[in-house]
Amino acid sequence: MSEALEIQEIREEFLREASFNLTDLRNQVQLTYWSEQHFITQGLIKLLPFGEILSDIHFYSYIDYSLDELISKANQTLLYWRLSGITQYDGTPVTQLSLFYDETFLWHYSAPLYQEEIRSQIQSGHRVRFLSRFLLSQTEIEVEFNEIRLHRQQHLPVQIRQP
Repeated sequence: MSEALEIQEIREEFLREASFNLTDLRNQVQLTYWSEQHFITQGLIKLLPFGEILSDIHFYSYIDYSLDELISKANQTLLYWRLSGITQYDGTPVTQLSLFYDETFLWHYSAPLYQEEIRSQIQSGHRVRFLSRFLLSQTEIEVEFNEIRLHRQQHLPVQIRQP
């Protein structure tokens, strides 16, 4: 009996702490999400570089040093969903979430700010990427990046092109 009470107290403490550290995806206008659930932990959303232009150095730094923490924060989100009893429309537990960055925000807000840097990096032979999708499920975590390329039309200056 005491062990069950202790587990219940731990569960309640976790949910109490998690509820102060949640991000409501409905307020993230730059993101589109596919899930019945619209809350994720702030720690997870902060680790997803949506809207950032990633040079080679930033991209490989993210891949090499952030993925372990990303897995940890993703697991916290999954645990929150499970312990809070959040379900889908059919009553089954929420088990996955897909986030997509609205590329309109990228091309109208992020890319113009860094247009010269992007052009310079690409013309120097470096790749420039951005996070386009994040998938979280009970069995996998995926991060998908797209690449920005230059498009050259004859007799016109080089322009940044959407993928």
